[in-house]
Amino acid sequence: MKKIITILTLASLLVVPVLAFAAEQAEIPAAPFEDISDLMGIIENIGNWIFTGLLILAAIFLVVAGYYFVTAGGNPENVNKARQMLINALIGVAVGLAARGLIAVVQNIIQS
Repeated sequence: MKKIITILTLASLLVVPVLAFAAEQAEIPAAPFEDISDLMGIIENIGNWIFTGLLILAAIFLVVAGYYFVTAGGNPENVNKARQMLINALIGVAVGLAARGLIAVVQNIIQS
């Protein structure tokens, strides 16, 4: 069994360089973007990804904070932990909205 695995491993190592030669050669663009609208599109895409990630993370923390509130059972330590988590999640939403607004401000400055 060990001999078969060794033979298959060596045979696969011989095939890998052949697969690399089969890759299609892509043309490399001269510049990363042609005009300012391409740059604005890149900035907008990055902002959208960050905004979406922050909202997903905030939603997860809101659910976990709600769980802590429900399971606190009157324990002040757990209630404070849940309250702090809720505040942090709302701060995360505010940061996401501020980032979204900052992108709009940068776009207006660059386009004018």
